Amino acid sequence: MTSLRLAVDKDSRAIALALLLLLAALVMPRVDLPHDAYDYLLVFDISQSMNVEDYQLEGAPVSRLTVAHEAARRALRDLPCGSRVGWAAFTGYRTIPLLAPVEVCEYYNDLLASLEQIDARMRWSNASEITKGVYWSVLAAQETHLPPDLHPDIVFISDGQEAPLLDPAYPPRVLDDLQKDSIRGWLIGVGTTAPSPIPRIDEEGHRQGYWRADEVIQPSAFGDTGSPAIEHLSGLHEPHLRALADQLGFSYARLTGPASLSETLRDRRFARRRPTPTDLFWVPAAIAVLFLVVRFRPERR
Repeated sequence: MTSLRLAVDKDSRAIALALLLLLAALVMPRVDLPHDAYDYLLVFDISQSMNVEDYQLEGAPVSRLTVAHEAARRALRDLPCGSRVGWAAFTGYRTIPLLAPVEVCEYYNDLLASLEQIDARMRWSNASEITKGVYWSVLAAQETHLPPDLHPDIVFISDGQEAPLLDPAYPPRVLDDLQKDSIRGWLIGVGTTAPSPIPRIDEEGHRQGYWRADEVIQPSAFGDTGSPAIEHLSGLHEPHLRALADQLGFSYARLTGPASLSETLRDRRFARRRPTPTDLFWVPAAIAVLFLVVRFRPERR
């Protein structure tokens, strides 16, 4: 009888200790621990060529901008807490910041909601001067209200098609004003290399046919009669984006699918080590479960 009472007392103490550990897990505050995090300003090219449907999602054709959105959503999900992400849009020759970088876990739903609003209806120009857009992206990242060492890295997502077509005799020199490696970043190439018709999109985001050859500047305007007149079509201009990346000291990657951007943005070269609020509630919870398993394992009974 005495041994039975002792066993019951031990079981009661084991349960009470486990409950205390579980209560501690519920009220345990976050602890600042050093973690790798990332800071990015994602710039979406919203010019009309980004509406070319040369990707597929779930077996259906989708536009380059749609795939860029899906890729950004997956990247938000995969980036570690403590990382910061903001949005910007490019068309014409300017890059306009839309949302300053915020912490991805605390503001996850807000980031998703604001991402959904970035589409062709925001377009303020039909031009697409990529080189100038990259230049303004760097300025936008440098002008954020943060210390220089906390300026976000740039992720410029575009098919790289300059519209109007650049005059070979007068290439833009705006990037010469920027100090190489003054800020880090990625140029992300979007689309297939095969040229496709560019949808004509109105101010409400509705498709109104396709652009025709006589509606855009062709190489013949600069005396180049040997090049085909295909500027009304759009494919990925990868050599141009690579050249811009080299000029700035950026990295280049191609958006092969929705998952590829997440892997690119978690490149350890862009990681920033800093204290990050970390949940450790699982430690006392795990100890409580382990203690109960050991105390009430079948062989003891």
